[in-house]
Amino acid sequence: MSREYIIRRLVQMVFTLWVVITLIFFMFRLVPADPAAMFVDSSLTLEAQQSLRQLWGLDQPLLTQYSAYLSNVLRGDFGVSFHYRVPVMRVLGPYLLNTMALMLPSVAVATTLSVLLGSYLGWKRGSRLERWVVVVPLALHSIPIYWLGMLVMMVFAFWLRWLPSSGMRRAGYDASTRLQIYLSLDFLRHLTLPMLTAVLYLMASPMMLMRSSMVEVRNEEYLDVIRAKGVPEGTVVRHAVRNALLPVVTYLAVLSTIAVTGSVLLETVFSWPGMGRAIVQAVNTLDYPMAQAAFFMWSGAVILMYFVVDILYYWLDPRIRYQ
Repeated sequence: MSREYIIRRLVQMVFTLWVVITLIFFMFRLVPADPAAMFVDSSLTLEAQQSLRQLWGLDQPLLTQYSAYLSNVLRGDFGVSFHYRVPVMRVLGPYLLNTMALMLPSVAVATTLSVLLGSYLGWKRGSRLERWVVVVPLALHSIPIYWLGMLVMMVFAFWLRWLPSSGMRRAGYDASTRLQIYLSLDFLRHLTLPMLTAVLYLMASPMMLMRSSMVEVRNEEYLDVIRAKGVPEGTVVRHAVRNALLPVVTYLAVLSTIAVTGSVLLETVFSWPGMGRAIVQAVNTLDYPMAQAAFFMWSGAVILMYFVVDILYYWLDPRIRYQ
């Protein structure tokens, strides 16, 4: 892959992030409610209220606020939360780690299972197992993630009572470091149900896509040539899987978007203290700095994923060349 292409894609990423930052900033300013009402006591004198507005920069013209916001974002400063009265990243940091601890393994497991199962179903097209199993992803694809989460919770938390239904750790659990939290058995027990829900929901579409791609690839002539050379069947399947992966790799960018939007509902259902719940709370409390930072992080993650997909395309299929 040429250096010029990578530079061009990086420039496109930066431009897209700027557009996203701009849209996020002005989108929240279109809300009719006044954010200053969340922290300016109406019983204060007009002079005191004006002083607080000046302190938060809300008395400045909109373009001046926008210019200051861009300057701060470039320095990694997302301001101070209106609700918590502390720097935004100090609040969002733990939420971001909690969401990553839930969604990253969920996406990884869902992608791996969808590739393996989709490859097998596509290679065994027409078998009795394929006809029965293919119904499962079709059903999962039609179920909203919040309803799927409630079903999983009802079965494993309320009926069988195997696992906790909500939260990230039991009440009273004390840990001195984040490492002790994320590597504890208590955390893994709380992680199981939301992660199971996310995996079942996220793997449905890429699994069917991998199956369809494998069905198209398995009859290609180059596979007949490989078989004619006496290559073991397992090696033939690996060659087929590598070429069938291209549509799935493209879908990974879409999958990251689905994971981001789905995490909001998933964390709400399971009371998981992550970015999804933080966004909902920030919007409800008109906490502009919190909401802007959270949306910026999600958007940046999705844009970065699209860039990674372009790189993976070249690695999977050297026939692809960018002019």
